[in-house]
Amino acid sequence: MVQVHVLTKGFDSPNGRAFLFPLIKYRQDLLAYGVTWRLFTTVTQDLTNCDVLIIESKFYKFSWGDNENKTLDEISKFRDAGPTILFFDTGDSTGWLLSQVLPVVDGYRKSQLLKNRKQYLKPMYGNRPYTHHYFEHASVKDADPVWSRPILDETDLVKLGLSWNSGLADYSLYGPLRMMMFQSFPWSGFLQFPFVSALPSRDRPTDLSCRFGVQYPRESVAWQRCRIRDQMGGRISTDKLFRRRYFKELQDSKIVISPFGLGEITLKDFEVFLTGGLLLKPTMNHLETWPDLFREEETLVTFDWNLFDLEERLDSLLHNRGTRINIANQGQENYMNYLRCGTGAVAFCDHFLASLKT
Repeated sequence: MVQVHVLTKGFDSPNGRAFLFPLIKYRQDLLAYGVTWRLFTTVTQDLTNCDVLIIESKFYKFSWGDNENKTLDEISKFRDAGPTILFFDTGDSTGWLLSQVLPVVDGYRKSQLLKNRKQYLKPMYGNRPYTHHYFEHASVKDADPVWSRPILDETDLVKLGLSWNSGLADYSLYGPLRMMMFQSFPWSGFLQFPFVSALPSRDRPTDLSCRFGVQYPRESVAWQRCRIRDQMGGRISTDKLFRRRYFKELQDSKIVISPFGLGEITLKDFEVFLTGGLLLKPTMNHLETWPDLFREEETLVTFDWNLFDLEERLDSLLHNRGTRINIANQGQENYMNYLRCGTGAVAFCDHFLASLKT
């Protein structure tokens, strides 16, 4: 039996909820695999009395800066106590690593990683590959520029591995509300995987949904969304809607554009899979993630980061109903396979056990 302890801030953020959701949902399945786990929201004497200690990154979200050495020293002491230390980074972007943690942990797991791990050896403008791209190719500059902190020792690259992305949670109409309620009233009944709310083949009178915010503190993060809004502004409204109206529009839309935000993967992606539209996103072939939901030209369609082919791709898809529905079907079915009790439980347990290995 493998005893795992999880140090986390709990259900107090969307990423925290998505991180814990499958652990809680599949607790009994993990037990059948020989894994037990216990949750800690504070550092106690029992914390390191385990085989593996998982540290969720949000626990130390405000512990860097002036407190960095103290934080690293605390993690080092956890490691000295005996358990394998795995740092689970639930941050949004592929690019932003807390690379200073690598020397004091046995493994670093992240929701999504760059396929070319050596890119982490160089700093990225704005902490993200796409903000770096817009800095280099569109001369986009932030008022307060930042650069990612590169990995200094190339041998630490072997510590990098995939955890799971935010898709394994409930993004139905009332799903976020139920997950928030679980924080105050931890009843397992609040945590249920959602069902499909609309099939891709249903009658969809709306060609396109393109709803998103553009208010970000960094111009390099907002740039892509602002340019998409400018391109689409002449053909459709991009203003955000209240959730019920928004879900109705998703169910009625043939295609849904979901740009990058703080990270490449957004919660809208999962909402689109549930509501059956075709997901249209900027190219994602630079990253890998688990579950493997983003297979270009198979489960979604993509366009260039510079947006030169966005309208061409959109118009082509609108005129090719068969291709559009086929890809939307595959995207929805692939996603639901990870949410079904049987296939989803096996897939998650297998992946979780693999993530514990160093």
